[in-house]
Amino acid sequence: MDKNRLTGHIKDIDLKNKMFRVIDKANGTLKNYDIRFTEFMNPYETRNAEAILNSESDIKYTTDGGYEGAERKIVFIYPFYMEYEDIDEGLRYLQIEGDFRFRAVSHKDYLGSVLGLGIKREKIGDILIHEKFCQIIVSPDIADFIIMNLEKVGRNNVSVKEISREQIIPSEKKYKETGCTISSDRIDCVISGIYNISRQESLKYIKAERVHLNYEPIVSASKQVVSGDLLSVRGKGRAEISEIGEITKKGRIKLKSKIIL
Repeated sequence: MDKNRLTGHIKDIDLKNKMFRVIDKANGTLKNYDIRFTEFMNPYETRNAEAILNSESDIKYTTDGGYEGAERKIVFIYPFYMEYEDIDEGLRYLQIEGDFRFRAVSHKDYLGSVLGLGIKREKIGDILIHEKFCQIIVSPDIADFIIMNLEKVGRNNVSVKEISREQIIPSEKKYKETGCTISSDRIDCVISGIYNISRQESLKYIKAERVHLNYEPIVSASKQVVSGDLLSVRGKGRAEISEIGEITKKGRIKLKSKIIL
């Protein structure tokens, strides 16, 4: 598989490098007839990987995040004559338990504690938070290390055990619904409306490459936003766009969104 031909359309250097690694793994499978797998990728990266792998008929691939609706996924690449069910070493699932009655912990606390062990973010899939425990989907090669070494989340003592795929419980997202009017459906206007900041400040976030739309890095303030999009502004959080479209008497556009808490 030709790296330059398959990635020539990609301008984002980080994305291109990740796709190079996907192609390297695919070429390894073609050469050795073995199973390879990527690190965890977000939906934008996964879509690009799928488009590349679809160009080669002598391999198969499966994207798997551990449960239906998973955000972060690993791509498993294997010879054309195999099935995904034939793969022995797949994703692994961990449950972190502790007494959190007096010191509540968040997604940031769990992720920070795992990364504090020296583990790369790309080795960690979705983190599913529940009242008394947390479940994490991880790359198969780092599960045992986390079980043996993770002792605290925040200031709470914790224990870690391995669970099965069938024991995974998707967590419910919590939202804060918002509504406003904007002058345009450009992304700088949408950011300004949702997060109640000036357009000048929203432009600073875009220029600093801190804005993603549907996981895609955004560098142009003129990018249009539509209903159903997922907006992420590093430092401000994520928001789902519920509705854009109805025009007020003053000619402004009504915007409804749900900020993910």
